[in-house]
Amino acid sequence: MKKASIRIIWILLCMVQASCSSSPDRGGVAGGPGGSGGSGGLGVDGSAGWPSGGASTGGAGGSSTGGSSTGGSSSGGVGGSSTGGSAGSSGSGGTAGSGNTGGSGGFNPICQGPQSGAYCGGDNMKNADPNVLYQCPGANQAPTSQTNCQNGCVVESQGTADHCKAATSPNGYKLPWMSGVSMQLTQDCNDSCCNDHVGKDGWAWDFANGGSFTVVAARGGTITHLKTNSTTGCGSSSCVNDANFIVIDHGDGTQSTYLHLQGNSLKSGIACGATVTQGQALATSGTTGWSTGVHLHFQVSKVHSGAATCECGSDGKGCSATSVPWSSFWSSTTYPTVAIQFTEWPASSSCNNRRITLPASQN
Repeated sequence: MKKASIRIIWILLCMVQASCSSSPDRGGVAGGPGGSGGSGGLGVDGSAGWPSGGASTGGAGGSSTGGSSTGGSSSGGVGGSSTGGSAGSSGSGGTAGSGNTGGSGGFNPICQGPQSGAYCGGDNMKNADPNVLYQCPGANQAPTSQTNCQNGCVVESQGTADHCKAATSPNGYKLPWMSGVSMQLTQDCNDSCCNDHVGKDGWAWDFANGGSFTVVAARGGTITHLKTNSTTGCGSSSCVNDANFIVIDHGDGTQSTYLHLQGNSLKSGIACGATVTQGQALATSGTTGWSTGVHLHFQVSKVHSGAATCECGSDGKGCSATSVPWSSFWSSTTYPTVAIQFTEWPASSSCNNRRITLPASQN
């Protein structure tokens, strides 16, 4: 075949492939870039590590004859690993492309503290998020649960449990049940009934309506103590440690306590360490602990400085159903109950040993 015919055929091939240089003797252009790897999936709970993320693989670099190629990159999921793209092959007269290394995986926390308990990600934790509160079973183990701290995590001194920073709540309380519902005041503050709503425990109230009702947050804040796994109660002190409760820190040195809650009745989004807003549903009223009927005991007291938090885990089921860490949150001479006014019932700030029907809640 003549040289002119050969050159025409070569030009046609170039037009089809769009890959020719000015000279048929030189290397081809670089191969196309590799595709990017998919993101790793979010991990799930597991005994061998919590959470463990899914792995992802980057796309392979394009190969070329005589050209360079770029490998694909990828990002791992939470706690996952990832692999970058592979290198392109080298051609005659060209240079091999190098693949990119895949992105590193997310957090894969390991507890390193000498004691079990609650630790911020930046305190005696490895590969952990500093804005997450982890429940640790012991050193060199994966945490059993975690809570995202929306306002940051507070590291306490050794021997004291870390905790989520409380959200500062606006002043003002509303009655702690659903809007439009009325309730009976069955025990007042400084009440003469039972010698329990007096002294350091004086500013407390019992609310009831003859059956179970939804308990809502009287004021916003952060849940710092929670127990929900008891299903029993009785009319004597022998049952006092069977009580279920929720304690909400308002971020100003005060906290609200909701006592005698029905077992296993937490509403959606309620967990120890979680931030709640005024009026948010918490749980159902009950008669757990030292109680003679379904009702809600409600009080506001001073926050215990440096006390352990979330002793029963994020779901309130991590401690015995027959135990309560009273010393962490209950009123005392140092941390007494305090007077408050409800929006719907301003007279709550005076104690008159009342038995009345309360106004309908506006919460």
